Amino acid sequence: MKISENAEDYLACIYDLSRKGTPVKTSEISSRLNLSPASVTEMTQRLASEGYLNYERYKGVTLTPAGTRVAERIKRRHRLLERFLVDVLGRSTEDSHEEAMRLEHNFSDESVEILSKIMNNPTVCPDGDPIPAPQIEMEDEPPSFPITELLEGEEAVISHLICDDPTKIRRLIGMGFVPGRKVMVEEHAPMGGPLLIRLNEMRVALGRDFAALIQVEK
Repeated sequence: MKISENAEDYLACIYDLSRKGTPVKTSEISSRLNLSPASVTEMTQRLASEGYLNYERYKGVTLTPAGTRVAERIKRRHRLLERFLVDVLGRSTEDSHEEAMRLEHNFSDESVEILSKIMNNPTVCPDGDPIPAPQIEMEDEPPSFPITELLEGEEAVISHLICDDPTKIRRLIGMGFVPGRKVMVEEHAPMGGPLLIRLNEMRVALGRDFAALIQVEK
């Protein structure tokens, strides 16, 4: 069943408010979403009738397994987008939350998993909240290895970056080392010197400490 963006927002809100382990009252949802109590009651009853919530009058609501799956999918998108905005684009944590709210409904699960891979599959958002596990199975991919293992003249495709340092991630992406791009090692400088890498029509000299962060696949 296709669920609306508005309904997804409700379920994600209830997911956040459910962390204390007790039913969530409609007044809490109303306050969090800045909506009238009557609107919240109407929506929660509808979501209960569709199987996403358990609704008990005067007690509150809890997520059903179906509701939890939807909420976790949205929270995964939101928190990974926050990490991307902060770690890769350099946005502030405060700005990232609002922007992720606007983007989360327009990203496919597949695109979000690619973002996760670019960032070496983070497990927490910038605020330290856990990022739910993925719900889709990605196709099996060939094994990856550091670009430093390529011989001179060998070509490969960038798979992902194995780095948790946002500054280094931004620098590498800014230089053009983006997953999916074809690269070729033209030269290994002697004595542990840099690698001369062809990246499309560019040649980039990259120190081995940075090059070791770039995973490629044949």
